[in-house]
Amino acid sequence: MSRKEKLLSKAVSQIGGRSGSIPVWPLGTEYRITLTAIPTPEQLEDLRVANKMRGWVGIAFEGCQLTVDDVERLRKNLERCHVFVVQDGKMSPVQSVGEKQTNQALNASGRSRRI
Repeated sequence: MSRKEKLLSKAVSQIGGRSGSIPVWPLGTEYRITLTAIPTPEQLEDLRVANKMRGWVGIAFEGCQLTVDDVERLRKNLERCHVFVVQDGKMSPVQSVGEKQTNQALNASGRSRRI
């Protein structure tokens, strides 16, 4: 396990998530991460190591109500990762969060901008 993989594993476990990987040598590894909590700013800083991984990194948020601000913060800090939400057992990219969740997030945040 590389130093970056250890740092990523530690960051994920501190948030209470789980991770797994599928080696795809020589192109890199596919990393799959599931989080059940929205990371604090400090935790997100540690999770940024995911941007440095060689390969594909998918981070899914399960059972989390992401606000517009959360989405913006995640996109800004995890720019090389593929971020998803799990809603009704289906995984959707953050860019296409369902209309119902979009409205809930907007109402909760008091903002009128769509995700």
